[in-house]
Amino acid sequence: MKKLLLILAIVSLGSLYAQEKLKVKGLTRKEIKAIKKQQKEQDRIAKYSSMGLNQWGIDENAQTWYLALKFHLPSSRQGDGIPILRQYQSFTEESSRIYPLWIIDGQQFNSPPVDVLALSPLIRKVRILVSAAETNRWGKQARAGVIVLETAR
Repeated sequence: MKKLLLILAIVSLGSLYAQEKLKVKGLTRKEIKAIKKQQKEQDRIAKYSSMGLNQWGIDENAQTWYLALKFHLPSSRQGDGIPILRQYQSFTEESSRIYPLWIIDGQQFNSPPVDVLALSPLIRKVRILVSAAETNRWGKQARAGVIVLETAR
């Protein structure tokens, strides 16, 4: 019985010490987690700015979509300044597609917007979808991959 009480006392003192250690710093676990998240975000922004990109990883001064989104692209293939994610070829030319499907704020486009310089400063999130599992939502149109852009609009 005494051993059990001794073990219980040691465990409770250990947890009290751990709680006091957190209180000494004045931060709860949620606050620590939030600080770590902010630090990670600041590191990401610093990394982007050292590469000449804005805080979302977009080159706002790029003349082509390939150059504007280069940091987010899994490969370095391009055609006429448009990224090539996954080239899909078939026997009929109408179903052959080498350029990805573009989804901008939920609207679907077969080709990217013409004016890169006008839209690139507004982009807030970029998702590049290449695998069949990721692109099956859009069916045959997405055989060459999908570029999803979310803007500040």
